[in-house]
Amino acid sequence: MEEEGKSKSLFEQMNVGVLKYMEKKTGVCRLQLEPRKPADRSAILAWEQKNTVFLPEDLKSFYLTSDGFLLTWCVKIDNGPIPVGRMYLNSMNQLLKVGGSVNSTLVNPSLADLDMDSDTEDEHSGNEKPTFDSRCKVFELDPCDGYGKVCLVYKESKTAPEFKESAEIVAKAYSSDFMNYGGTDPKIEIWFLDRALRWHYITDTFTSYYRLMVMHLGLPQWQYAFTDIGLCQQSKQWFTMYAPLRLELDSELTVGSHHGDDTSATSTIQIDIGKVFKGKSDKKKPVPAQTQSQPPGLRKKATVASAKGVNQPGLKPSGSSSQLAGKK
Repeated sequence: MEEEGKSKSLFEQMNVGVLKYMEKKTGVCRLQLEPRKPADRSAILAWEQKNTVFLPEDLKSFYLTSDGFLLTWCVKIDNGPIPVGRMYLNSMNQLLKVGGSVNSTLVNPSLADLDMDSDTEDEHSGNEKPTFDSRCKVFELDPCDGYGKVCLVYKESKTAPEFKESAEIVAKAYSSDFMNYGGTDPKIEIWFLDRALRWHYITDTFTSYYRLMVMHLGLPQWQYAFTDIGLCQQSKQWFTMYAPLRLELDSELTVGSHHGDDTSATSTIQIDIGKVFKGKSDKKKPVPAQTQSQPPGLRKKATVASAKGVNQPGLKPSGSSSQLAGKK
């Protein structure tokens, strides 16, 4: 309990009170922050030696504070709590490389074999897209529950020869790959890889990505707000309920650059929150008209004999006094 309390306190300092903010939101329940211990410096050094890259300083500081991150929250509706929000970052031992070298046997294609995108630049940011060959090293930060991957991307530094002498000691201690991907001026970015293996630029530092994750409250598939695909309708509904301003900001950034005059990104189904959450809509239900007690006069009309009873044998025809007078 003491360790969990320290984790919550530290997290509150890092995210400017998002936990307290979520606790006050209508319908939010089961807000859980998984306690994580700091990563060992030796583990970080071993990772850098194995992958021949240096961790960015902000990401390294994060791991020295918490070895990974997981915050989840649910929404309570009529059918019970359903999971909605999820903020997640891999631990050090899960920060694995994505892709690899081309398969020499040519039997099982690798990601490098499938890297055939003709567009070399992200049309939104103008940044050069990552590749799965030797020019880039890609590591998974978040598996995103299978709908994509958030990746830490190292791009080969084109200015490495300029600082080769200043990094001579490092080059002797480690592989020469440190000069290409790490060095004193690394090119490191955060990208989103969708299920079609298309790259979408998010930001240039881990700190910026962490802030975006917190501002989007870990809502379902929030990374798609930074793509030309856009958010699905279900995600837009959750955004409308819990982060409407964020949805508006993301729409302004993406609609103009990807969809021109298309306003579909901002069109969402309006939701009556009072009818969504349990206990809000079943307090005073109106009694259906069929079950209400009928006035005495209406009940008498319901018992009028049908026309078939007039021609039944043994019964005298019934009629009004005016009709009987006419027959005489």
